[in-house]
Amino acid sequence: MDEVISFAYGLLQRQMNNPAAILLINLGAYLLAEKLFNRMGRKGWFHPLFTTSLLVFLVIRCSPLEPDVYTRHSELLKMLLAPFTVALAVPLSRQLHTLRQLAGPLLCTLLIGGLLAALMGMGMALAAGGSRDVVLSISTKAVTTAVALVMGEQYGAIIPLVAAVVIISGVYGSLVGPALCRKFGVTDPRAIGFAMGVNAHAGGTARAFELDLTMGVYSSLGMCLCAVYMPLLVPWLIRLLL
Repeated sequence: MDEVISFAYGLLQRQMNNPAAILLINLGAYLLAEKLFNRMGRKGWFHPLFTTSLLVFLVIRCSPLEPDVYTRHSELLKMLLAPFTVALAVPLSRQLHTLRQLAGPLLCTLLIGGLLAALMGMGMALAAGGSRDVVLSISTKAVTTAVALVMGEQYGAIIPLVAAVVIISGVYGSLVGPALCRKFGVTDPRAIGFAMGVNAHAGGTARAFELDLTMGVYSSLGMCLCAVYMPLLVPWLIRLLL
């Protein structure tokens, strides 16, 4: 019996040790997470960004798949992030007319909101005694995952922590952002959407599109502009604080 179990374990380990299997695991986990999200009434706590990570963790934990093997064979997804980053220019170009009309308020919100998002994250990490690597990893919290990973590699940050911080920021922002805006009397969907894009990037944008089309469009605009702004701002903050 032990030999059968050992043979089955080894066979499963070999089958999972290739990029195609890892891609199927990631896609399957996302599809399951999306079904769960819809089944639970699209509640923010069940957002696919969060539950997909949990499902992949359970697969690694409960199967012969080694974390190093998963990381090595996930390079394909990492390669796809680069063209995705370039594709951010498409929605940005489509909103240029809006940018010209509301240039003043939008740029003020971007400059101040982006500064506070990065500065408060890095400041809280320093106040809590975080090491330089941890602070560098948190410095990219206000930008979408594709850009954050590239920035994190350039700064020498802890890449898994970079991804975790960005996802948590996106999910948390998508949960509390709309309610927080309403509490402070902000009801204009353009203002709520832009704030969601600056502070909660892709997660906030997905949630904004669910709530209101205009809110989603402005959230997309905020996310794109922040992807351009953060690589300029964060190096200056690093030199200032570290």
